[in-house]
Amino acid sequence: MNSKMISSNNDPKLTLTTHLMELRKRLIISLAALFFGVVVCFFWGQELLFALLMAPLQRLNQELVLLAVTEGFYLQIKIAFLGGLFLALPVIMWQSIAFILPALYANERKVFWTFFITTVVLFGVGVVFAYTVVLDLALKILLLEFNAGFNTMLSATRYLSFIVAFLLPFGAIFEIPVLVLLLTKMKLITPARLRKKRRYVILAIFILAAILTPPDVISQVLLALPMLILYEISILVSYLVSRDK
Repeated sequence: MNSKMISSNNDPKLTLTTHLMELRKRLIISLAALFFGVVVCFFWGQELLFALLMAPLQRLNQELVLLAVTEGFYLQIKIAFLGGLFLALPVIMWQSIAFILPALYANERKVFWTFFITTVVLFGVGVVFAYTVVLDLALKILLLEFNAGFNTMLSATRYLSFIVAFLLPFGAIFEIPVLVLLLTKMKLITPARLRKKRRYVILAIFILAAILTPPDVISQVLLALPMLILYEISILVSYLVSRDK
C-alpha cells in the first residue's frame, strides 16, 4: 500500500497536473486583478489618466481631436486598459514569482530577488525618464519645428499609440546593464570584447531604435542616445564584474 502511494507521489503525470492546476490558478487571479483594475480606471481614474496623457501637449498649447464617432469611446477603453494593467501589475508579478520561487534553492532566491527588483526599477526609471525628459523635447521638435507649416490636428487614438510606442522602448533599453551583467557572469562577454565591438553596436543601436520607435528620425535619435550611454555604462559594469571574481 505504501509503495503504491510513493509511486503515485512520484508520478510525472501527477506532478505535471499539479503544476498546470497551480498555473491555472495564478492566471485566473492575474486576469481577475486586471479586470478589476480596468473597471476602476474606467469609472474612477479617467480624469487622472487623461491629465497625464494631455500634460505634454498642454505644455505646447496643443489639443487632440476625434476623427470618428466611436474614437472617444475606444480611447477611454484603451486608457482604462493601460491604467488597469499598471494597477494589476504588482498582483501579476507576485503571481508569477509565487509560481517560480518553489523551484529555487535559497541562494537562487536571493539572486532572483536582486535581479527582479533591479529589472523592475530600471524599467520604471526608463519610462519615467522618457516621459519627463525626452517626450516633451520630441513633441516640441516634431510638432513645432517639423510641421512643414501646416496646422496640427492630432488624432487622440494615434497620439495614445505614439505615447505607448515611445515610452516602452525606453523602459526596455534601461535593462541593458542588467543583461550585460548576466552575460558577463556567464562568461559569454568580456569588457574587451564590448570595447572591440563598439562600432558594430552603434550601428545595431540605431537600427534597433528605428524598429522600436515611431517612424520618425527624432524619436529614433532620442532613443539611440540613451542606448549609447547605457552601453558605455555596461562596459564599466562588465569590467567591475569580471574584476570581482
